[in-house]
Order: sequence, then C-alpha cells, then structure tokens
Amino acid sequence: MTSALLNIAALSRRTGVAPDTLRKWEQRYGVLRPVRTAGGQRRYSEMDVQRVEWLRDRIKDGWRIGEAARVLDEASAAALDDPGDLRDALVASVVANDLSGVTAMLDQTFAVLDLEQALTEVVTPVLRWTGEAWHRGELSVAQEHGITAKVRSQLARLVSDGRGGVHGVAVLACAPGERHDVGLLMLAVLLRADGWRVEFLGADTPVDAAIAFAEESGAAMLCISTSRPESVASLRKALAAADPPDGLTLVFGGAAMTPAVARELRGIYSDDKLDAAVARLRKLSRP
Repeated sequence: MTSALLNIAALSRRTGVAPDTLRKWEQRYGVLRPVRTAGGQRRYSEMDVQRVEWLRDRIKDGWRIGEAARVLDEASAAALDDPGDLRDALVASVVANDLSGVTAMLDQTFAVLDLEQALTEVVTPVLRWTGEAWHRGELSVAQEHGITAKVRSQLARLVSDGRGGVHGVAVLACAPGERHDVGLLMLAVLLRADGWRVEFLGADTPVDAAIAFAEESGAAMLCISTSRPESVASLRKALAAADPPDGLTLVFGGAAMTPAVARELRGIYSDDKLDAAVARLRKLSRP
C-alpha cells in the first residue's frame, strides 16, 4: 500500500521545518522531489520527509545547508544516519559495482557519524564482509579491490587534515613485505583526531628507514603493523640488526601480532580494537 502524499503544510508539521525554508531548499538545492497533482500542486513523499529530517539534523549539528545538500545529492535518494543502514547501503553499492555509490555512502558515513563510530561500526564490518564474500566467490577481486581503494582514499584525506601534535609525534608503518595498510590507516586517522601529529609511511617499509625517520621527526612512538606471519619473521630479523634510539617507543599490532611477540621484540602490543589502541597510546604519551 502506497503512503499518502503530503502537501507542504503537512511536510512542515511532520519535520518541524518552516514552509518557506522547505521551498528555499527545494528551489535552491533541489533536495526535495515532489510530484504534481492534476491541478499542478506539489505533493511530497515519505522519502522527502526522510531527506528533510536528515538535512534538519545536519544543520543542528552545525553544517551549512549547501554542504549538507551536496552530500545528500551525491548519495542519490538515500538520507541515512543509522550505522546499520549505512552498512547495508555500502554493501549494496559494492555488490552492484557502483563505485560512485560507494564514494557517496562513505562520504555520508563520515559526515553523519563520529569518526570512531564510522570506522568501527560501518567501515570495518563492510571491509570484513567484502573479504569474506570474495573468499566465498560471491564477489570478484575487482569488487574487493574497488571498495578497499575507496576506503583507503577516504582515510588518506582524513590523515592529511591538520597537524595535531598535542600528544607528540607518532610514526606509523607496515612491516617489511606487509602490504595491508588499511587497518593502520584507521589507527592513523583516530590518532590524528586524538591530537597526535601523525606521519604515515605506509606499506612495506624497511625497519631501519622507519626508525631513522622517527628519530629525525622527534617521534615518541613508532607503530608497526603486521597481518601475516611472514611479515613478523621479516620484522624480527630486521629489528635484531636495528638500534632504536632511547625515548622511541616501539608499538606492534596487526592480525599476526601477539602480546608475547611484541614483548620479545622489546615493544608494546597494540590491541586490534581501535578505541582501545588509541587509549593505550594516549596513556603512553603522558610523562
């Protein structure tokens, strides 16, 4: 059964947005999509209600209407702010090979959720689902690479925003031979937001080069990520020949790292839960 269409007065009552404002949003930004009656009068759908409520809430959050309308327009009909709905929409875009839709839903995710929630409740579960679906043969390698590239691009922009520095300098790098850097990028983004100046060196970084860079940068921490046993073996060999300076804390994390191995390497283990990792590293920064 189709929902009843609303006139502008009813839309205003439902959303709490004045009719004059609704007309301005429709005319200037095209965010409403009314149908016309036989007599030429506008009638609004439940989708219009959802879009107005989404815009209303973004403006309460301090957004400018033009920016909110742009994000909404790029997301097509979707006006979502629930993590579960955003996850589902992102997965649907991946399955449909809609990379522009992936970009739009990532933009909306980071726009309406706080950073930690966006990463832990939307991005991480979607990446995990994508990897599992690829292993099951339900997605192609191109689809898996496509979503990963879009996420990496989004995170790289966030890492480059601002300089931070309240807690000091943190250098982040993947172990030699390690090419999976998205998890480390997520940590970099949260550290930046937590007040660190973050220097992200990325995949497959020689340990001696990472240590030298950290020393030259005056870094308090060097975080090294390993997701494969082979990367741990390369890291162990490289650190045996390395001489980290006093005052530089080595932090190890990733799927292949354990607390025991981190202790063996004379470093600190970073929890794979992003919020716990950031809290632990913040504590390390205190005198």
